[in-house]
Amino acid sequence: MKQVLIVILLVLTAGMGAQTLSPFQNIRHSSVDSGGYIHLRYDLIGSSVVDQQLFYSSTGVWQAATINAHDTGGFEALLPYSFGDKLYYRFQTSVEAMGQAASYLHAAWLEEDSFPPPSSAMALIAEDPIGDPWQTVGPNFDLTASYVASSQNKFYRAVSNVSGTFPLMQNFTTYNLYGSMIMNPETVLDSMAYAMLYTFNIPGLISPGLYKIGVDLSLTPSFERIGDVQSTVSGGKLYLSCNFADLTSDPGFGPWPNSTNTLLTTDLTAQISLDLQTQVPEFAIGDYSTPGLIDFTPLYYEVLLNTLPELVLVSYDEASGRVELRYTDLDEDFPLEASMFNDDEDGKVNRVDMTPIYNEDGSISFIEHANPGAHISVSDNLIDYVTLWLPVANADINAPAVQALACRLPNPLHKGSSSSQIEISGLKREPLQIGLYNTRGQKIRDFDIFTPMDPVARLSWSSDGYQGLPQGIYFLKMSQGSRIHSHKFTILH
Repeated sequence: MKQVLIVILLVLTAGMGAQTLSPFQNIRHSSVDSGGYIHLRYDLIGSSVVDQQLFYSSTGVWQAATINAHDTGGFEALLPYSFGDKLYYRFQTSVEAMGQAASYLHAAWLEEDSFPPPSSAMALIAEDPIGDPWQTVGPNFDLTASYVASSQNKFYRAVSNVSGTFPLMQNFTTYNLYGSMIMNPETVLDSMAYAMLYTFNIPGLISPGLYKIGVDLSLTPSFERIGDVQSTVSGGKLYLSCNFADLTSDPGFGPWPNSTNTLLTTDLTAQISLDLQTQVPEFAIGDYSTPGLIDFTPLYYEVLLNTLPELVLVSYDEASGRVELRYTDLDEDFPLEASMFNDDEDGKVNRVDMTPIYNEDGSISFIEHANPGAHISVSDNLIDYVTLWLPVANADINAPAVQALACRLPNPLHKGSSSSQIEISGLKREPLQIGLYNTRGQKIRDFDIFTPMDPVARLSWSSDGYQGLPQGIYFLKMSQGSRIHSHKFTILH
């Protein structure tokens, strides 16, 4: 048993590399475009990856997304999204190495603990071939599929077999065992495994529960019960669940969360034969399901209303044309468009798509070459754009570029205050429009339009303007020409 699980881990690590167990890297999302979709992009690593799948759900029922190669490299899927929803998504792929197959996938995330969860709310690890048991025969031992899900507190598994039933007893000395093996990849070479077991209650030997399983040199297992499990057979599937705390509190389990936030799992069936004279059991392994490396990182998108990105000029050398920019977004949306517009000698405007550099802190850098007077435009939704201008030719090289619009406002605002100050920077001498919006995108009021004379404007906002509003989240939307900025804040009683 132990040797089989070690082989499984070697398959997974050989297929996905030593530095990371996930083949899905640089996962990023846009805001909602005009069609009502977020753009989800990622890069794929690992030469042995057989296929890739992406699933999404905001209702508890998972749907498969269409994945396409993107012209900038990597892959993209469009996921429908409505502001205010919590949209979960998860990845899955198959890996082949050493003549074995395994799955890497994110567990389906459950907001609430309810047992058993519907199979449509769980992630299918893999289907298993019919007719492949090792020793024991019969449809009860032949697994056909396995599933996984997770909540904040519980680990859920489900399996199906050929018969659609999971009897526990054959006769007075022969019993059936169904188990979900669990291992921490960072302690897999220790002599321990863990399992949720569904079996007959054999006094003094074994009963349903969560177990630590030791294996000696002859591969004879020993069982130490460390917790309870929930179990039921419904709709032709066996459902099992345990508390994460029971599993991870055992000293032999190792640290949790571990460095990759993953657990190794596979399902098995076995026959237990008991010698009535010696009371010594014999175990005959029936079938193993396709092993899976389960990532417990919950991936989701939840935004009340789009907040536009900030674009800042880090440095600009007019002599060489080297420009460095820094892009940040409160919602962590990446730019669907990031373009530089240069005027050439003939007065024509040339558009250049800028190359993003993704930083560890979540920001994005752009390092490009530009002509004086060029402007840069970015958008996280292809609807609203943030624009920044570089100094014009023959201008003072020490003069700063026109910055993107930015806003400072006390947060939260309290209705009891007499007034609050709004500070808006990055202004030009052109009309400035300011609007107040709720989280549904509905405009509540417009401020007076005015033309600022300085790069920074400070406005006094009387609390009379927001005292009658319900407590909650609001947005100030400012625009000057094509430049737009949204600032999120909260109003409290």
